This record gives sequence, structure tokens and C-alpha cells, in this order.
Amino acid sequence: MFEKILVVEDLDSIGFGIVQMLKQKTAAREVEQALYCDEAYLKFLRAQQTQQPFDLVITDLSFKRDHRKSQINSGNELVKTLKAKQPDLKAIVYSVEDRSMKVKSLIKKYNIDGYVVKGREGLKHLIKAMDAIANNQKYLAPEVSSFIDRKTVFELDEYDIELLRQLSLGLNQREISAFFQKKNIQPSGISSIEKKLNRLKLELNAKTVTQLVAMGKDFGWV
Repeated sequence: MFEKILVVEDLDSIGFGIVQMLKQKTAAREVEQALYCDEAYLKFLRAQQTQQPFDLVITDLSFKRDHRKSQINSGNELVKTLKAKQPDLKAIVYSVEDRSMKVKSLIKKYNIDGYVVKGREGLKHLIKAMDAIANNQKYLAPEVSSFIDRKTVFELDEYDIELLRQLSLGLNQREISAFFQKKNIQPSGISSIEKKLNRLKLELNAKTVTQLVAMGKDFGWV
């Protein structure tokens, strides 16, 4: 099981509840709490410097902005940053986000080991997630697992995601074509880009490019 756990949650009452539950129901020798991602990162670095690293981080996805300037603004960015420095670190996301496509995108992109949806059974599933991860298994909350496990005909590739990203930056098709040519991304022709956009709108049931970009942001693709 895990010996040193870092809980990252900006709602102090929720974070405190998770910490107390972990102290009561696990054999962890140390459980620390951070309210913000930057604070969590500093705690993580200090733990590494003292050669007593965390072996599990449990984090929310979204954090409310305040007057402080922050370098890391989301739980998924935090997981990416910490795993880059400590690849064997395990990470569980504990969030209200339960849209299956968004969750699937997060797990694939950020190498998340467990995903638990906040709710009535959330704390119970956190323990289940820890048990599974300790045995080198992934864990997905029941609310999303049945949808994520389904095989779908349509999957976005890197080209599709880059196209959506450039659209989200306000570039039109001609400007995207020029950008793709400069970066040697193929196909780069305007007609090919238009065909790709029409395909994406059809597959995702989006009526306009604006709606397509909005969906891309909602699902975490851009």
C-alpha cells in the first residue's frame, strides 16, 4: 500500500475529510494536504529533497483562481508535472467531472492511474482505487468506466487535435494551412483541412466550427 500521500483540494473541508479518512482506513505513515497546485508542487519538491518522496497524489481537477499568481492551474497539469519528475508516482483524480469523453481524454493524455467521481460513494471508491493501483491496476469510477471501456468507431488523432487547437486560437482555414506547411504537418491544403473539419462536425454532431471548438475545450482536447 502507499506510505506517503499528498491530497490536493482547494475546498478545505473536503480535503480535511479525505485526509482523516486516509489516516483511519490506510496504513499510510504520512498524509499531507495542499490547497493549491503550486503549494502541492513545493511540498513534492521538499519531500524529494529530504529523500522521503510521496508515492501517491490525490488531486481535484479544477481550482478557483484568487489574487495569487500560479504556475500550475489544474490537477491534470499538476499530475503531468509531478510524473515528469517522478515517473513511478501514482496519481488519482477526485473530481465532479463525469463526462466520459472528457475523462477518457484526461486519462490517456496525463497517464492518470485512477479516476474517482466526487459523490455519495466517493470516499469508498477512493479506497478501492488505492487498492487497485497498489496492485498495478488502473481504476475508473463506475460512473464513467462502462462508457470509457466501450469501443468507439471514431477516435481523434494528433492531426485532428492540432487542427482544433489552431481553430481555438482564432486561425482561419487559410492561416491554418500556412501554419501546417511551416510545421510540415500533412495534409496542409485548404481543401484537405475543410474535409477534415466536415468529418469532425459529422462525427461529433457539431453544426458549426464554433460549436466544434467549444466541444474540444469541454472534452479537454484543446
